[in-house]
Amino acid sequence: MDSFFKRFNLTKQEYEKIRKVNKVYPLKITNHYANLIKEKGDPLWKQSIPDIEELNDLTNEEDPLFEENYTPVPLVVHRYPDRVLLLVSNKCAMYCRFCTRKRKVGKLLEITQAQIINAIQYIREHKEIRDVIVSGGDPLMLKDDEIEFILQNLRKIEHVELIRIGTRVPCTLPSRVTKKLCNMLSKYKPLFMNLHFEHPSEISPESKQACEMLADAGIPLGNQCVLLKGVNDNPEIIKSLFHKLLMMRVKPYYIYQADQVKGTEHFRTSVQVGLKIMEQLYGHTSGISIPQYVIDTVGCGKIPILPSFQQYINDNKIILRNFEGKIVEYENPNNKEKIQESTDESNFRIAVIFNLKRDAEVDKPEDWYAEFDDITIPNAIKSSLAKNGYQVELLEADENIFEKLKKGNYNFAFNIAEGMNGTSRESQIPAILDMLKIPYNGSGVLTQAITLDKRRKKELLLYHGINTPKFQLFKTTYQKLNPELQFPLIVKPNFEGSSKGIRNNSIVSNEEELRKMVKFVINNYKQAALVEELLEGREFTVSLIGNNPKVLPIVEVTFDYLPEHIQKIDSYEVKWFWDNPNNTTNPIVCPAKISKDLENKIKRVAVRTFKALECADFCRIDLRLDNRGIPNVLDVNALPGLIPDPKENSRFPKACYADGMTYDDIINTIFNEAMKRYGITRPSNNIKNNLSTTPDILRA
Repeated sequence: MDSFFKRFNLTKQEYEKIRKVNKVYPLKITNHYANLIKEKGDPLWKQSIPDIEELNDLTNEEDPLFEENYTPVPLVVHRYPDRVLLLVSNKCAMYCRFCTRKRKVGKLLEITQAQIINAIQYIREHKEIRDVIVSGGDPLMLKDDEIEFILQNLRKIEHVELIRIGTRVPCTLPSRVTKKLCNMLSKYKPLFMNLHFEHPSEISPESKQACEMLADAGIPLGNQCVLLKGVNDNPEIIKSLFHKLLMMRVKPYYIYQADQVKGTEHFRTSVQVGLKIMEQLYGHTSGISIPQYVIDTVGCGKIPILPSFQQYINDNKIILRNFEGKIVEYENPNNKEKIQESTDESNFRIAVIFNLKRDAEVDKPEDWYAEFDDITIPNAIKSSLAKNGYQVELLEADENIFEKLKKGNYNFAFNIAEGMNGTSRESQIPAILDMLKIPYNGSGVLTQAITLDKRRKKELLLYHGINTPKFQLFKTTYQKLNPELQFPLIVKPNFEGSSKGIRNNSIVSNEEELRKMVKFVINNYKQAALVEELLEGREFTVSLIGNNPKVLPIVEVTFDYLPEHIQKIDSYEVKWFWDNPNNTTNPIVCPAKISKDLENKIKRVAVRTFKALECADFCRIDLRLDNRGIPNVLDVNALPGLIPDPKENSRFPKACYADGMTYDDIINTIFNEAMKRYGITRPSNNIKNNLSTTPDILRA
């Protein structure tokens, strides 16, 4: 080695650092590999020559994959049900600095034949094992007859279908691959070999010859490449490597995210780097050149990760992004799996899921539970559904809801739950129901999450060309105000409904008031504040029902009855204190007294919004006119209130009542629309058809 280091003019200090590391992690390099190194610090140098950084790694584990925990007998690692690692050697031709078994290689005593026989006996006794990966160290460091002994005994086990050998020898010591070795290996097909080439400079005429000899012997070759910082963390290097591998008949098989092995932290890249490399492969090289990018995890094995080419998917379509960044939509076939072919009403179990309204804790604003429901609402829903002969139960969506649903054997869930905590809480119950395969009414997980997030909802509306007031999200009180926003502005919590957090002082006319109100929202509601231009035109609420949605009679919300000191917005105070049955003036006009032209404009915007956000079964959309008379979407409630009392101005039922529906009609229409969506036959026929009167021009 001294002559090798003299070749690169190492200083005494550099040499001493190498010696220091060598005392902990052994150094070994073949003449073949050494001759491929062009200069000190190049990618091949980094893979083979000790670096003082190996001793500075204080965070990682010697056995990060807990292989020792999956070792039932010496030499066997049984992490997966149907396959095992058989570690037959502790030696390698070269000790790679990034080795996942750095704790073992080059340090332990020789593995004995008795240990190998004992390990093979374990495989023989476990009939679930169909695939054996012979690894180490490097199995090809054994003599030919030692390798044959192992292969011969494995081939005698009937349930072992596949044998794989993991080796880096064709890269580091290609002269070990002889005609005699290849002839012997060819007797034990199907036999596969996984190699380790990490950089295009490792591919030499000798390694090419070694790989071609193995391929000519009928042994399929794959390559397992580890993503290494400063070595191959570049898409052009990776692509060049894979092209060269294919030219010598080696299929790129895996790119590994580097394991968290003690002494290797300086090699680890971020996962984002790996995803970027993979993204640069798709579309820029042939499919046969593209491996799986995987992370080997503790207890869960290898998990593939892919660039986000899939942007969105539901039962009807998938939206994709290609390698050039172009967006394309693909329609799913209309062949949804029917969850249940028919329903026997007497055995059909429905859970009505809700959050029960209660007083706010002393450290929370008074409107903290404004979105939750009085018990009269789930009771009314239960009554409407039970009239059809179904078994209906009430379930509060508390922290035990998962177990309640799992044990309840429910055929359907009528969901009005707002969720308990977090910025996507309205999607919590749909997510649980999806996981448990329980059909439910209303919009799905993504729609519920987006409609609760005012900023994301508005961004999506703008993408679809739907007008909404200009806005800015404030995560801190110190953000610079967008100069395009014009006072007056309104400040709202970003992740709330039911006018929660919108107060009489939410309208601000200068920057001092703005920052005071932003601070109030952030401090009291523990979330970002949405600042939006205030439109001072007429305000409307549009309710839609069905999945080829019918637009119900439009509701206008008037504010003329309010005292002068009360702002003309649907604030928490207005909605819950001023707008109540004891008020002699009804602020709700339904149907709204508007021209046919404006009615059609509002309905078109409502239908476009319903479809853009992919709402399901029912929703409510709040709009205001701007100074040009154009409807702008203020908010979308994919889980609108269903208060049964007609004296209460619950906007969705109010529109339904104006259309001639009873409360039973409302609940059963929503229920039947959901049943049809899931392909469940025999929905209730105890109600009249209320979905046939909307003109096609407004449904499209």
